[in-house]
Amino acid sequence: MSRRVIARHRLGDNGRAMSNGDGRYRQFVEASADCMKELDRDGVIRFVAGLGCAALAPDGVDHLLGMRWLDLWPVEARDMVARALDRAAAGERVDFVSSRRTAAGTSRWWEVMVAPVVCNDTLDHFIVISRDVTERVALQAALEAINELLQDRLNESVARSASATTQYGSLLERWEAEHGARREAETSLAGVSEQLAMADRARDLAAASARPAQKQQAIGQLVSGIAHDFNNMLQTVIVSLSGLQDDVDELAPRHRRMLTYAVEGARHATALTRRLLAFARNQQARPEPFDLGDLVEGFADFARHGMSGRIAIEVFRQPGPLPVWMDRHGLEQALMNVCLNARDAMEGMGKMVIEVGERMGGASTGEVMRERAASRQIFVSVTDTGGGMAEDVRQRLFEPYFTTKEGGSGLGLAQVYGTVAQAGGGIEIESEAGVGTRIRLVFPRYPEPLDLPE
Repeated sequence: MSRRVIARHRLGDNGRAMSNGDGRYRQFVEASADCMKELDRDGVIRFVAGLGCAALAPDGVDHLLGMRWLDLWPVEARDMVARALDRAAAGERVDFVSSRRTAAGTSRWWEVMVAPVVCNDTLDHFIVISRDVTERVALQAALEAINELLQDRLNESVARSASATTQYGSLLERWEAEHGARREAETSLAGVSEQLAMADRARDLAAASARPAQKQQAIGQLVSGIAHDFNNMLQTVIVSLSGLQDDVDELAPRHRRMLTYAVEGARHATALTRRLLAFARNQQARPEPFDLGDLVEGFADFARHGMSGRIAIEVFRQPGPLPVWMDRHGLEQALMNVCLNARDAMEGMGKMVIEVGERMGGASTGEVMRERAASRQIFVSVTDTGGGMAEDVRQRLFEPYFTTKEGGSGLGLAQVYGTVAQAGGGIEIESEAGVGTRIRLVFPRYPEPLDLPE
């Protein structure tokens, strides 16, 4: 007997954005020496990554998810951390240094950066990057101790010299006193030399901890260079296609369709270049108003060409305008990831139905868009005829790096999650064993009229 499983993942203001990429990008994040966290607006941890997390949670970071970040700090530091979150919520980037005990009970010093992420003039979540600077603090303390020790020895030498001059009247007595002071100074100098050696070791440790950050910067520069070179080659292709479009009337109908597909592929390649540059430079998305129905119809033609010939794609669109406000290329990439996931679920053969329309928000949206429950919503759904999904798979469907496919990156549906969340929308999932799965992306309707070209 089949069992119908229906669930809805709320994203709304608490969603998180993940860049699309393959397995290499996961290595970039996990290779960072920092501890990177994402907090929701209430300061609750919902994503942790980076080698720096090993000192915070050597047994794994899973138990940190769902905890308040404030509770990880000692009581004496919580007022300072709370003020930092308040300042970040007001739009300010906040940096501070404080000590905190690890799970092993040792005290470590952390340099922390808290930055707000704002979507549509509203705080969406916080990004927190913590760097272990214990070695750097130890180096500074060692240098200060050395300075204090040298000053103390100098003061003692001066005091003893003055005392010797007063106490002993003869030159021999003063010489013996100075000779003793010199021996003490030599002994002190040996101790200072040991502390200088310790300071050198601390400096070497600090330099070693800085190397992973330099590697991360080098990776960003490499990605940026590749994107620029790819964009230069792509411009040659686009110019050639534009020349063919000028003589499109002279082409056969089949060649015209192939030219259309080539132009659409070049446009998607341009969007991919922009995403690579965004990864290297931390650029923001570019939201704009557009008609979701028009975008889906154009996307379906491109998807039919890109999918296997054994996948039938049908599109149903409600009449009338379907305006939304979001990043156009991000939505196209999200739709492509959903369609590719549906294709894999059908093992390359079956029927895919894409439906786009408008509805009134209500109880059916679950907790995803509660604040907009009574508003008008624009949706696009992708239904496949695959075998459905198990409950444990459905629960982890949008986790970064989670995949059921051999060789998969686990980032495709995580990118869908981030794109929809950034637009203030939500995702609904309906899956029935042996029948198939429907994934519905829901967005708030753009209230202003669209100024579209005739």
